[in-house]
Amino acid sequence: MRNQYYYFVTGLPALNIDDNKVQINTSDFLIQAHQHLSAGDFRLLTLLCLPEDSDLLLRIIYGSVNENVPPDECSLTFWQNYVELMKKKAADPGVALPKEYRAYPDIFHATVLEIFQAEEMPSYLDSQHKLLETVYDYCSSLPNKFMKHWFELNRDIRNILTAINGREHNIPFAKYLVGTDDLVSRLAQSHATDFGLGKEHELFESVYRIWEQNNILYRERGYDLLRWKWIDSQNFFNYFNIDRILGYYAQLRILERWQGMEPTLGKEVFHDTMDNLVNSFKFPEQFNVKLINKK
Repeated sequence: MRNQYYYFVTGLPALNIDDNKVQINTSDFLIQAHQHLSAGDFRLLTLLCLPEDSDLLLRIIYGSVNENVPPDECSLTFWQNYVELMKKKAADPGVALPKEYRAYPDIFHATVLEIFQAEEMPSYLDSQHKLLETVYDYCSSLPNKFMKHWFELNRDIRNILTAINGREHNIPFAKYLVGTDDLVSRLAQSHATDFGLGKEHELFESVYRIWEQNNILYRERGYDLLRWKWIDSQNFFNYFNIDRILGYYAQLRILERWQGMEPTLGKEVFHDTMDNLVNSFKFPEQFNVKLINKK
């Protein structure tokens, strides 16, 4: 039986998608989570951030950290130290990993080492694809259902956007799709306007409808609204377990991402996006927890 965290969960402030200010930030949340969760469950919170952490890591390696949207100082220092460590490890395999990096899977470290051990440094896009493929493959194979389906969802969203944008700008995109499932095959091979997916693939239909909006800000809000709704659906029958906490953390990260935006504009965009999407989006059956539990 999985751990139940009654005291921790009931003490967390409620989150709403149009919140302009939250009563807890991600740093404080993680401090509290570390005090309450088992070591294994807390590790899942660490892994939840791997795609974003991988992006920051690669930007440090390739010297492309966005100065206009700087990462928080702790994360930057953490991954800068990791880069220096892996450079030393590439020259001397006997260099040990400190405790703070052991939460990450061995395959993740091995993939980063390949970048530094290559005779010629691979391109940024090639390294990004390889590292993300490693991250998504590992996390979608975890026994925890929330983690598995969350990474599948985000992988599929990424693949759909890669295909749509690649076709829009006439860029060969197939080699940058992650995975080998039917969705990837259709995106890579189909010449149809809708990649042969159309309305039969609800996720594609929803992502494409968001992408068609001209305002980039509206698009990004729409993708986050889609993720938010998925979390609510996934955790409909979860109350005090680690899945509820993972979903809470993911939603908290979404809210924190938009906190820097001017509040009135942020609320206007969210409500407008919600009016267009909230009543029309339907999750594929493999993601629809409420439907599964009714069968």
